[in-house]
Amino acid sequence: MLDVLQQILIFGMVLGGIYALASLGMGLAWGLMHVVNFAHGEWIMISMYTTYWLSVLLHLDPYLLIPINIGVGMAIGAASQKFVFAPVSKRGGGALMTILSTFGISMLMTGIAQALWTQTIYTLPNPYINTSLRIGSISISAAHLNGLVISVVTILAIYFILKKTLTGKAILGTSEITGDTEAASLMGVDTEKIKILSLGLAGAATGVAGTVIATFYYVNPTVGITWGLLGFVVVTLGGLGSFSGLLLSGILVGVLEAVGDVFIGQAYGYILVYAVFILVLYVRPKGLKGRA
Repeated sequence: MLDVLQQILIFGMVLGGIYALASLGMGLAWGLMHVVNFAHGEWIMISMYTTYWLSVLLHLDPYLLIPINIGVGMAIGAASQKFVFAPVSKRGGGALMTILSTFGISMLMTGIAQALWTQTIYTLPNPYINTSLRIGSISISAAHLNGLVISVVTILAIYFILKKTLTGKAILGTSEITGDTEAASLMGVDTEKIKILSLGLAGAATGVAGTVIATFYYVNPTVGITWGLLGFVVVTLGGLGSFSGLLLSGILVGVLEAVGDVFIGQAYGYILVYAVFILVLYVRPKGLKGRA
């Protein structure tokens, strides 16, 4: 029994680190731009398809595609801000119209994916999912371990960009949550370009996440629903604007899912996740690490 518990805990923590990366793009869009991006899962889905097709057709290692998917994600995020979110905001659409526009993007991207690839389920052939690291009775696939390492590195890299670079400070200063757009503009910051860059950064995070997830998860046009909902839960549970909260809530969700899968059944594993999610928000409405 102890061996089973150790396996559940370790696997849940590894999975939780990946969940934190999968939620990072939504957290950045929400925490920096006040954009609740319900197309987040579809951004990840596009990167998963990019990883699958380039790996299969060109016989490339999926992790070598991370730079390409960063570019794809940045393009999607920047285009969404420039051609959708900014025009909606200028026309006085407000937060609700911005949220609705993300639903529109979500449905558009899902429809395009269905037209191109129907409902076929693809799995990426790669050596990592079938290779495991075993320590005593604990066994974790290389795909998940690699994903954890890449997740932590990506989160730390974006934290460094935001906190330690001039561009990052401009992003935080322009943010509708952490800064003051009008004050930043008066100081010479091109706020429109910075907002585009902010959503581009969020898109880049989803590009990395899509690459990692494709190494162990199936790919189809509706897979974004799963990852979008997961991102919403992790970001809300962790609290806006907190990198440590994002990582903590990701690990919590990963462990709860692993426990639920074993003791309740895989079909019902998320029941435990959502039950704890509601309980935590009842006690701490701003999340585990949210600003008071």
